Amino acid sequence: MYLSKAQDCSYIEIKSDVVSDFILNPTNYTSLKIQGTLNCCTAETEEQTISGDQIGTNLFTLQFPTNSAAVIKEIVFKNIYTQQEWNALSADENVSDYMCNVGDITSLYPVIQAWFTANFATTVTQGYTYNSGTNTCEYTITDLPTNVIPLKMIIEVNGTLQEIYFGYSPFVGIYSTGTSFYVSPLFFGLLTFPDGIYSFVLTFTTEAGDIITINNCFFFDCETKCVVSQKIEKLLNCNKTATNIFLLHYTLTEGSNCGCNCDELCVIFNKLCSELNLSESCSNCGC
Repeated sequence: MYLSKAQDCSYIEIKSDVVSDFILNPTNYTSLKIQGTLNCCTAETEEQTISGDQIGTNLFTLQFPTNSAAVIKEIVFKNIYTQQEWNALSADENVSDYMCNVGDITSLYPVIQAWFTANFATTVTQGYTYNSGTNTCEYTITDLPTNVIPLKMIIEVNGTLQEIYFGYSPFVGIYSTGTSFYVSPLFFGLLTFPDGIYSFVLTFTTEAGDIITINNCFFFDCETKCVVSQKIEKLLNCNKTATNIFLLHYTLTEGSNCGCNCDELCVIFNKLCSELNLSESCSNCGC
């Protein structure tokens, strides 16, 4: 199993042969448990399990953008067997026209339905749930053609492109493509990922009753590298503290995805936070 972060630090990708087979051949499995831990804080391990009819459901969810300045560039669907991808939009759409908090998201429904009518001569079911307390909007789509899944929404915010991946229910904060899982901060009950050591354990049960467990951990580095880079001048002047900082950061980067050294990575990360005069604890889950 290999872990990595999205370029914009919005998702953690989980990739393996077993994950790919589970997504492509869900009927071969009877259950899947996903456990995720941040900075070895086992008391705060997040866990979700699906089984039975929940596996292979074609109800897909997406955290619809709530930024009215965002522009929807594409809504991408994919055939998971042929790997063909399509954009369901013929033109850019302004998120402000579909704001979930006022219910205008339903205006998006005929746009998507028209595309499925034209390309597959079928009807899909769409819905949404809005949480005013957290200002989050979950868009859902089901009754899709066989082998077709919604892959992602591409939006542009202030000139920057962002990808929002669909996930399938009942996982919360877990999204999939034809070959990988994508974990969003929602899995951990967060809005963004803090830097730290993330570890995952996936336990599959097959139709034959076999139990397959895969696990790994890695250093999620979105902000720390920028703080470390500020020490370059001191490093060039042979400053001992700066040297320690770069060695610790290098060890975290090179030690990721080894699978058997998670506790050691957490110790090194804590040491790096200390050298950088940042705080780290299980309570705040990161520097």
